Amino acid sequence: MSSRTQYAFLLLSAVMASLFAGSAAGVYHIVGAGKGWRMAPNKTYYEDWARTRNISVGDKLMFLYRSGVYNIVEVPTKELFDECSMRNITNRWQNGPTIIELTQPGSHYYFCGVGKHCEEGQKVAINVSAFAPTPPDSDADADDDADSDSSAATPATAADLLICFAGLAACLVPVLLLM
Repeated sequence: MSSRTQYAFLLLSAVMASLFAGSAAGVYHIVGAGKGWRMAPNKTYYEDWARTRNISVGDKLMFLYRSGVYNIVEVPTKELFDECSMRNITNRWQNGPTIIELTQPGSHYYFCGVGKHCEEGQKVAINVSAFAPTPPDSDADADDDADSDSSAATPATAADLLICFAGLAACLVPVLLLM
């Protein structure tokens, strides 16, 4: 097996292990959904994506991107985020895909620090809640659901895993094609 094949296999194994080992601790959010972390089709793409998510402490952001083409920069303030400023960087990740566990509530600011990617819209502000939203639960709902299939939540979980696998495949295919 070539070293690139071994690297791709190890990368896939590591990501899969982290998905299954920590899956009970929080929800995985694939940043950008099916597009992953790449040049945005418009300047509000990632902002629109984040607006539709309920993200809380313990959840994980999964950035799917190719190393060397994109990266992730975290800055502590909205001002630095709005300016796409590389001053006062909190964290930087350069080897994709990257999984970031959210351990603190509040606003978190991420952007791509490569070229003018940030200025073109490859940036996302995440508002992290201290607690996960509780699903609606009442005795009346429980009685109504008694006759229904208890696996109703399974399709969403399966869909999330399918999206995750598709994203991982999108990251690994270029590596395998370069061999």
